[in-house]
Amino acid sequence: MLLIVRLASGEEREFGPFALGEPAGFVQDDFEVSLSATAPFRVAVRPPKGEQIASLEYLLRAPMGNFDEVVPPDSGRWFMNLMHVTGFWKYGRLAQSKVNDVKVPLYVFTGRDGGVELAMGVIGPLVETDFRLLEPVSNRALNVHTRGVEVSIRRGTDEYPLPRSASAADGSVSEHIYLLTRRAEGSHGPWLEVLRDFSERTRAVFGLQDRIIKESFEPFWCSWTDWASDDIDAEMVLENVKIGLDLGVRNFIIDDGWFGPGLDTSYGTPLNIGDWKPDPAKFPDMQGLVAHLGALGARAVIWCAPHAVGPAADCFPQRRHLLIAPRSGEPVLGETQFYSLCFMNAEARKVMADVCVRLIEEYGFHGAKYDLFNWIPDLRCESPHHEHDLDSMLIGLQKMLEDADRRTREVSSEYIVELKQNYGTVFLTPYGTCMRAGDAPFDPRTNFLRTLHVQAYTPASINDYQTFGQDDSAQDVAVAVISMLAVGIPAYGSDFARLSDESRDVIRWHHRLYSDNLSGFLRHRRADDASHSVLRAVADERDVVFVLQPATSCQVHRPTVVLNGSYRTQLSVDAQVAGLTFSVLSPTGERLATGRAHPGGPLATDVPPGGSIVFEGAARNEVRF
Repeated sequence: MLLIVRLASGEEREFGPFALGEPAGFVQDDFEVSLSATAPFRVAVRPPKGEQIASLEYLLRAPMGNFDEVVPPDSGRWFMNLMHVTGFWKYGRLAQSKVNDVKVPLYVFTGRDGGVELAMGVIGPLVETDFRLLEPVSNRALNVHTRGVEVSIRRGTDEYPLPRSASAADGSVSEHIYLLTRRAEGSHGPWLEVLRDFSERTRAVFGLQDRIIKESFEPFWCSWTDWASDDIDAEMVLENVKIGLDLGVRNFIIDDGWFGPGLDTSYGTPLNIGDWKPDPAKFPDMQGLVAHLGALGARAVIWCAPHAVGPAADCFPQRRHLLIAPRSGEPVLGETQFYSLCFMNAEARKVMADVCVRLIEEYGFHGAKYDLFNWIPDLRCESPHHEHDLDSMLIGLQKMLEDADRRTREVSSEYIVELKQNYGTVFLTPYGTCMRAGDAPFDPRTNFLRTLHVQAYTPASINDYQTFGQDDSAQDVAVAVISMLAVGIPAYGSDFARLSDESRDVIRWHHRLYSDNLSGFLRHRRADDASHSVLRAVADERDVVFVLQPATSCQVHRPTVVLNGSYRTQLSVDAQVAGLTFSVLSPTGERLATGRAHPGGPLATDVPPGGSIVFEGAARNEVRF
């Protein structure tokens, strides 16, 4: 490892190379640098007295291998586009972690058996970070003759140097290098588990802890996917709530457009986003609707973007001075045709938190979905119309979410807050109750991978949002629901009124299974294999196992429900215990064959796509039908 230290004064020093696993410590020209011998390897740098560290750049190198896949530093939104190794060498050379896309500072490479062969990253505070792939070089040809993989992780950037909050009182900065290699330790299993280990070690270093709210694990419905924002209204919402409650859905998101023109309207339509008042034609009595939904047993969750101010918003003149702007002072209209309040200004952050609180106090909402931080303009605010009390937009986002979380919980202690993975990771999950993997309509595979990535650091992962084609059969619906349950909280953007009775039966059955075993879904899923083809939720009384690829099998160690999330018509199961009975169920939960005793060992049996095998023991372990 090489370490490059840049000071706010402009001075730059290089230290190393260091051999990770060997302790080091020295003083050079009033710089003090130390490296611990145990993983994760603590790096501490103290600059000369009176100096401030602007950035720490780590150059990490490992031997080249025949890798199978790459999971690059990412928020979980786009990593699947770079998972093919050659594509990553070509197109994954630069990345940035900043307010509009907070990336996990970790590179993961899997070997030919699918297990992680190499992982290199930095455990440190929440700061803007640049990532560069240095080797192999790709210029006129892909040059791999150096036989090495080298990456640069620069903590603190030219645009956003390390904030003062990242330094101790003496100006020193301490971080940890995370390194896993197959050569040293052998295979490390699925990338899900390594990304989770990195996240847990980050939590341990910074004393972070998620808050698990059971209500936010109950199934969601959202008005987004199957409707244009112009088409949502109180009648449509109420119709889907009544059907959804019968299916076991409890959380209902009233999404973009409830206040007027939404993001899917033509670019020539000025947006009034930012006033956060219901469109009287769509929702003439929002407070009454929310109260009615609550009386039915539903929770109303409202979509909002607290930082967004549209050019047609009534509040635009009052908030203009708080908007992100260059030195000219003219606010920046983003690609999505709205302006953004500045997160580095205390007054602007208070305005945003005020929006969040007012939605509860004025309308009685049971939760909120905070969106569109990923569309914050990509420039450093230099507006002459307001002051900056912070030097990091990312820290500003964290402080705003923290303030909004504290204040909304003073009003409603079990308030549901859905964040999105672009502003996720372990530093920001404490300010939400679930983290959305957005967005992949009519793309179940991408939806699965994105939600799997979020599942690595929080069990409260939620997809964005499952819907169904007009020709989808009940089996298709079942396979989609199983894939969703395998990695997170079930969530739908589907018009429930259009579903067939059999498809509704499929959803109802799987939600009942989910509810009966919720203790397992409140915890992280476990990956049984490196390809994430078999995932497992370990509930108090049974396992719920998801078999997602046709050529895979699974093991059973105790009472278990094995769900066929593939289109294979036969499942192979290896029962590690004797004395269980098993039954085969249809995608709607109907028993297809009388329960039979199984002596243990391998079992191959016919199961329809979307169906399941239920292994039961004593009566108290039986799955209800």
